[in-house]
Amino acid sequence: MSCQDCLNRREFFARSALAAAALAALEACGDGQIGPPLRNTTDGGDPNVPPGPPLTISLASHPELATVGVLVELDRERAVMRTGANSFFGLSRICTHEQCDVEVRGNQLECPCHGSLFAKDGSVIHGPNVASAPITPLRQLDVTIDAVAGTITIA
Repeated sequence: MSCQDCLNRREFFARSALAAAALAALEACGDGQIGPPLRNTTDGGDPNVPPGPPLTISLASHPELATVGVLVELDRERAVMRTGANSFFGLSRICTHEQCDVEVRGNQLECPCHGSLFAKDGSVIHGPNVASAPITPLRQLDVTIDAVAGTITIA
């Protein structure tokens, strides 16, 4: 048997690793979408609303909330803005397109997955660059104020 075109062990492993890396890169490209899979809604809840209990924060721990009209990220899935002396506006930071977590950028919210852009009130400025799912405004969250404790709770 002629070994003119045979692979030695080292060449075999090198080519196998290269092929595996190419397959992994191809799989990572998927269908061109970037971002997490749709959130689990087995409980029948809205996938665009943060799951779990309400979030209570101290206003003293977020001095930027002293200014009316400044949108502030509270956690991965919630943002809040002071709208008056004793009023606040809460928003879900879960994009309504495919549930990626949007980021506050210059008093707007931008989805890093597909490029959706939302105004600070959650309304859609422009939708994603793909047509796979409808886009609606970000969900508004209830905000209650405890003036005595100096806290707000976002549900």
